[in-house]
Amino acid sequence: MYRPDKNLIWLIRGAQRRLLFLNLPKDAFVSNKLRKELNEKLETSLSLREMSRHLRDFEEKGFVQCINKTDPYNKIYSITNKGLKIQQKLKGVKNL
Repeated sequence: MYRPDKNLIWLIRGAQRRLLFLNLPKDAFVSNKLRKELNEKLETSLSLREMSRHLRDFEEKGFVQCINKTDPYNKIYSITNKGLKIQQKLKGVKNL
């Protein structure tokens, strides 16, 4: 019997969360720069507060890791192997 992945369901439930996670780059990135790119490219209105909250949630779940935790303004993140696997699964889900 198929058991759905709880992390995958959690990502699917949130529209902004899903959109952000699907567009995480494979290389290290600065959160504010990614937010600006997504807002321009996808015509979204993701605030800095929302971006930070989503990235913190992703970090708690082990999808991304913060490379420079001590910097309060320009945190650099990178996607983990677990995050890449979940991202591939999410891209394979139809009807999102």
